[in-house]
Amino acid sequence: MRRTCLALAALVLTACSPGEEREALDESRPPPSLPEPFQAPEGWAWGRLAPPAGPQLRYGVVAPAGRAARGDVLILPAYGEPAEVWFEAVRDLLAQGWRVWILERAGQGGAGRFLQPHDLGHSRGFAADAEAVRAMVGQVIRPASDDETALLAAGDGAVVALMAAQAGADVDRVALSAPALTPLPDARPWEATLGRIGLGRLPSLVWRPWSRSEPQDGAATSSDPRRRALAHRWETANPDLRLTGPSLGWRAAFERGRTAALSDPAAFAGPVLILSAGPAGTEAKGFCEGAPDCDIASLPASGPAPHLEQDSIRSLWFERLSAFLAEPHAEAEAKPAEPAPHEM
Repeated sequence: MRRTCLALAALVLTACSPGEEREALDESRPPPSLPEPFQAPEGWAWGRLAPPAGPQLRYGVVAPAGRAARGDVLILPAYGEPAEVWFEAVRDLLAQGWRVWILERAGQGGAGRFLQPHDLGHSRGFAADAEAVRAMVGQVIRPASDDETALLAAGDGAVVALMAAQAGADVDRVALSAPALTPLPDARPWEATLGRIGLGRLPSLVWRPWSRSEPQDGAATSSDPRRRALAHRWETANPDLRLTGPSLGWRAAFERGRTAALSDPAAFAGPVLILSAGPAGTEAKGFCEGAPDCDIASLPASGPAPHLEQDSIRSLWFERLSAFLAEPHAEAEAKPAEPAPHEM
């Protein structure tokens, strides 16, 4: 009853006031007794990206120490995932020689938030998120012409990654981890209508205020209890990371973005890998059939967040991802050397 009353109060507050944006978080505090593999790797640094409109975005980066990087991997977390839950995967990629970045979209993780209550996920359009990815690559990462640059996107971040790649982001390949490409199961026509008349900032029916109890709306589920609790532990230690259910505007933005991302699979000519949690859905299969270079790798026993799964599943996920990222290097090593010119 108490949570229901809080939700109704938030509805009234959000509907009757324009809300206040919140600035991006500079640096998070690790939860107490957090095992080292889940902490930020040595050398990790945070930064901010200011889009033309809306709240600031937060990004992080780390590079291999004492050697040149193989290239760049930019991670786009799924809805409800702070960048911090990707630290274990960052460490794995770093060990393989990649320079690793994480970009949090507006209204997500430690990036700035659009409105109150701040644990309400909101979006003004996935096209703006895709443009932020293009700016991140072009203005911050600025890859050298001979460097390999890859996008690794999870959940609904896959929609943003595809839109950015199709719009000309300077990336060579795209890996989609358990992508959210299917329509929202409980989407209602009136949600889009409310958005069109300026009420998109209203919480959707699945939103609830953040609480210390689990599970949290929007949090990834996993069969591994340690990794499943990561997001909630970071959010408990850092209130600015807290996020639960989405607004009506976010849901409408997702549907528009999803439709746009799937409408022209051939718009991005580079390789795409879909790491499907369980059998691939109709949308993923249809996209892959229409894309110039696309493969699907199924992870049969995985939940919606393979990077947070138990070791057996997570190892297979990372093995497939690593092989995909290493393809250009493997091709270069396999290419026979040109014969030396004969001396005269």
